[in-house]
Amino acid sequence: MHFKVRAAAKEDCKEISRMIMELAVYENMADQVKTSHEDLKRDGFSPNPFYECLIAEVPDEHKTKDGYTVVGYALYFYTYSTWKGRSVYMEDLYVMPDFRGKGIGTGLMAKVAQVGVEKQCVRLQLSVLEWNKPSLDFYIAKGAEDLTAKEGWHFLRFHGQTLDTLAKEAPKD
Repeated sequence: MHFKVRAAAKEDCKEISRMIMELAVYENMADQVKTSHEDLKRDGFSPNPFYECLIAEVPDEHKTKDGYTVVGYALYFYTYSTWKGRSVYMEDLYVMPDFRGKGIGTGLMAKVAQVGVEKQCVRLQLSVLEWNKPSLDFYIAKGAEDLTAKEGWHFLRFHGQTLDTLAKEAPKD
């Protein structure tokens, strides 16, 4: 199937927001989505964006029954490893179910890798839910290393009240 991968534009934020919710439903976490398409516009298309995004688009003749031609996205941002240097972190890779297995996910991920390499990143990192074996298998098949199994890393998070409490421990100026 023919498709193209391009940088997302501010006008794509409603489509990206729709697919974020579809991914959250698939991951049984729809109640945790708090970002709106307005948040996506502000955070991705400001002078100092917090993320970058690619979208996959199919021609009109392959649009969904609901009329969508934007059928996938990859949202990523840059991080820094004190041991290795520049890194790119792929927060989401999503392809609508009817378009999976057609090379779109690979195309999106390869483009994120290409962007990272062009920006001299030395690694591409991502997280996968433990139960999501199809996605884990997909990434492993492409050459990703499972650092949980290989090196024993744990992915940790502060949020909500724990983040607020930690922030209050910051030294005063």
